[in-house]
Amino acid sequence: MRSGPLFSRFQPVRGPCDQAAPGGFTVTSIQVPNKPLLQEWLDAAGTEYYMCGQCEGLHIPALRDAPGVIDSRLFLEEYGLLLTTELEVRPGALLLLSADMGRLNMDYPTLKIFLDVVDDALPQLVVAATCPAGAGLSRQQFNLFVEAAIEAGGHLAQSCEQLNYLYKAPGSEEPMLH
Repeated sequence: MRSGPLFSRFQPVRGPCDQAAPGGFTVTSIQVPNKPLLQEWLDAAGTEYYMCGQCEGLHIPALRDAPGVIDSRLFLEEYGLLLTTELEVRPGALLLLSADMGRLNMDYPTLKIFLDVVDDALPQLVVAATCPAGAGLSRQQFNLFVEAAIEAGGHLAQSCEQLNYLYKAPGSEEPMLH
C-alpha cells in the first residue's frame, strides 16, 4: 500500500459485500462462470435453454416469438458472456436499415447492433449484449444481464417490425406498401 501525505488520508472502504453473514458466508457470492454454472443459473431463474450440438452456445428460445428472430444464444467467451440474437432482414429494407443503424445503436445503448450481409443468404441484423465476467459474477448480476438483454432485443425486434425492416416468411401477414 502506498504511503505519504497524499495517501495517508485515504482508508480502504468496506461495503456490505465485505462483511460475513451469519454462518461465515459472504453476502454476495462472486464466481467466475463456466458452462455448468451458467446452466445452473438459467435453471434457477426459470429461463428455458437448450444445446444444439452444432455450437458451443446455450440457445435461449425466449425471443423466438419476437418478429424476425432466427436464433438467440448465450456464449461463454474468455472475456465474459455474449448473448447474440439474429434477425432476418428484408433485402428491400437493407438501405433504409443501414441508414438507421446510428439511431438504433443510440436507442439501445446496452446492445451492439450491426448488419451481416453475405451472398448466399438473407441479410441479418445481429444484436449482441456483452457482460465482462473475467473477475467473476454473482447470480443476481447474471440474471440482470440476461433479462435486460432479452428485453432490449425484444424491443428492438418490435421496433424493426414496425419500420418494416424484417423479412416475413411466405404466407405470413405482410403489410401493403403504398
